[in-house]
Amino acid sequence: MKRTASWLIYSLVIGSFATSIASAKDAGQPETQPISQSMKPYQANYVITRDGSEYGHGYRYLEKASENEWELKTQSDISWFILSDKREARSVFILDDENNRLEPREFIYMRTGTGSDKSFHGEFEANEKRVRNVDTGNILDINWEQALFDEANVTEQLRIDVANGAETFKYHVVNEKGQEDEYRFEILARNQKLSLPYGEVEAIKVARIRESNRRQTFFWFAPELNYVMVKMQQFKEGEEQATMLLKSLSM
Repeated sequence: MKRTASWLIYSLVIGSFATSIASAKDAGQPETQPISQSMKPYQANYVITRDGSEYGHGYRYLEKASENEWELKTQSDISWFILSDKREARSVFILDDENNRLEPREFIYMRTGTGSDKSFHGEFEANEKRVRNVDTGNILDINWEQALFDEANVTEQLRIDVANGAETFKYHVVNEKGQEDEYRFEILARNQKLSLPYGEVEAIKVARIRESNRRQTFFWFAPELNYVMVKMQQFKEGEEQATMLLKSLSM
């Protein structure tokens, strides 16, 4: 139970994903919308359930921190019998208008609760194309030749790319351990009707692509809500581990 709770919380708070995007667009699809038009501040609150029972909550807050920087804050807080797990992430980034993508500046991750506490603080030095561990001062072994995301803001990049009509996605990410990884996604369905605590919405369903089907993660983004993530669901060996549903949204 402890390992299951730890795994699903990690995925829920950060969104589980993130280099460059590899997308295939069909003829006749709309032109790419400038990233500055896609980015709008919002506050999304979620309820976390399992087998229909509520046992936690989470949020995603996106705001403009300064003239050039944006800030994304995420959190999940779950209690399950005697177990507890609280995870928070903070991502600071700028908008790369030329390449229509986000460029990270700082990433902070913290985990507290049952078991060992964990944290990571990374600083992205764009001019030198390197990532520094703020706590240790060490430069991480990260390849930053093209696009790079942190494990929080990549959810925003995925949202933007879904809005621009892409069907498949590939991202290069610095995760909560300060390690690099690659995540792949693809759209499974469009115009799915969802009944959420927030209300009725239509959404686009996206799946994370893994080498093994042992774990499955699905995301839903609602075009009518500026493609904000409205649902996330995870399965392990065919059994539901957790579902996160939009409860309220302000934009």
